[in-house]
Amino acid sequence: MSDSEVYDQQEHREDDHDRREVDTNPTEAGKWVSVVVALLGLWMLAESFVLNPIAGNFWSDLIVGAALVVLGGYNYYRRANEQLGSVAVGAFVALLGLWLIATPFVFGSTEGFAAVELDIEFWNDIVVGLLVFVLGAYSAYEARETDVATPAAQT
Repeated sequence: MSDSEVYDQQEHREDDHDRREVDTNPTEAGKWVSVVVALLGLWMLAESFVLNPIAGNFWSDLIVGAALVVLGGYNYYRRANEQLGSVAVGAFVALLGLWLIATPFVFGSTEGFAAVELDIEFWNDIVVGLLVFVLGAYSAYEARETDVATPAAQT
């Protein structure tokens, strides 16, 4: 065998090695974060009917709750299939958390526009918003760090 044939065989083997699938998330890390985000979304949906907030907060809580369920479910699905969580989804969840924190101040309470009542609806939005922000930021950070640390497979 000539040197060029040996070199071609080695190059071919290296190409095969580079083209095999890379398992980006073999431990399915981060699934619990996605589950907690989806559960917080379910709570926001239920809270809209249980705590009976004013109209602006009601619709905000419904929309944000539904979005959290969908986004948490999407990232759970990705991570359960041994893929990375989406950085964009994590960042969007964090932004929704900030919106939940701002909602009581933006929409106010039953006392008038932008008046804040220190009641259960107020604290619910603040606490859930903080949790959602932290979980979304953590999810985005972890997905970004893992994505940077895991080289992409060449095709």
